[in-house]
Order: sequence, then C-alpha cells, then structure tokens
Amino acid sequence: MQRYFLENNEFSKDDLHHILNVMRFKSSDQVEICMQDGCYLSTLKIEQKNVSFEIIEKLKEHKSRDIMIIQGLPKGDKMEIVTKYATLFGATSIYFMPMKRSIAKLSNEDHKLNRFIKISKEAAELSKRQRIPHIDFIKSVKELNTEGYVMFLLDEEEKNYTLDQAIQAYPNEKVLCIIGPEGGIDGTERKMFLDMGVIPLSLGNYIFPTELAHIPFLNAFSL
Repeated sequence: MQRYFLENNEFSKDDLHHILNVMRFKSSDQVEICMQDGCYLSTLKIEQKNVSFEIIEKLKEHKSRDIMIIQGLPKGDKMEIVTKYATLFGATSIYFMPMKRSIAKLSNEDHKLNRFIKISKEAAELSKRQRIPHIDFIKSVKELNTEGYVMFLLDEEEKNYTLDQAIQAYPNEKVLCIIGPEGGIDGTERKMFLDMGVIPLSLGNYIFPTELAHIPFLNAFSL
C-alpha cells in the first residue's frame, strides 16, 4: 500500500502529482498517511484536482533505534546513494561532513539538501519507515549533540573489534557511526575521534566503498 509523508498535514505538490497522475487513485482508495504523531490508514477523497483524506485507524508503530550516520563528504552522486540507502536501512539522521581526504567540497548546500530530503522521503515511503531521517551538512562532529550516543568509527586499521561484539555490548543504546570518504580516515582525524571516545570498529576482512559502508552497520543495529 502506498505511503505518503505529509508536510504540515498537507500533501506536497509531488505527492499530488503522484496521487492523481502516476497512481491514478480514485476517491475511496486507501493509502497510508504519516504525520508528526504517527502513521494512519486513510481513505482518499478526490474531487477533480482537490485531494484530502479521512483517517480510518492509527497504524502500529514499530520500535526503532536512534542511529546517526556521519558520512565523510564523498564525490559525485555518492551522497545521493548514501541518502537513499541509509534511509532504507533505518538511519534516523544523516550528516555529511568534509574530512581531510574528501575530494568533494561543500557547495550549493541548500539545493543539494532539498534534493536529498526528496530522495529520503521517497525511500522512507518505499520501505515503510515511520519517519524521514533528519539530513544536514556539518563541518565538525562537535556541532552535534552526541550526548547519550555510543560512537563508532568504521576503521580499516581496526582488526579485532567487530560488529558482532559491538551489538552484544550495546544491544539497545543510541548509536552513531562515522564513515570516512573515499580516501579513508586521516591519522590526525583518527586520533581526534579516539580522544573523543569514539570506538574503532571493523566490518571484517573486506573493505566497503564509502557510499555503501553504512549498510552492514545499519543492518546490524536496526531493530
């Protein structure tokens, strides 16, 4: 069943286009509507190009863990890939941050952010997530409120501490994952993160591309 996330309890222009021209819904068709207080099974009411809805019942809310992804700024369309798949696999917030080995530079942030929010919304609807992740650009981890989070660094130099160990040690806590850009984590950055109490973590014997490295982490920690 199609799911829509409403903006200020109203359908967006893209939603209206999708309802009327893509799905070609009619009055009495049922959809799932998500608002700030939860998601609802609802009946559409369509009169020409005017679309409203009537709530039938509130849908059961699934328990989910608070998972923050901090992605070292990658190049090209890799930020879009991160946005889509981090949403699909259960991230609750996604932050892009330039690092010493980042090739890409921050530019046109507002335009990109609007694009990422749209991508994340579509991914959340597809995967039946109950909320759209918060997405933003930051220049330093210190800009974020990380109180209460167990912080991890995906570190190719770490050989001993694995995902299985981390899950067993922190089965219910809020978690944060830092991922380097294409060139990995610089030595001075690694030291800075470790000094902050970030735990280096190995994904195993293989190295993942930066735009996909969040997937095994999210897959392991998502409830």
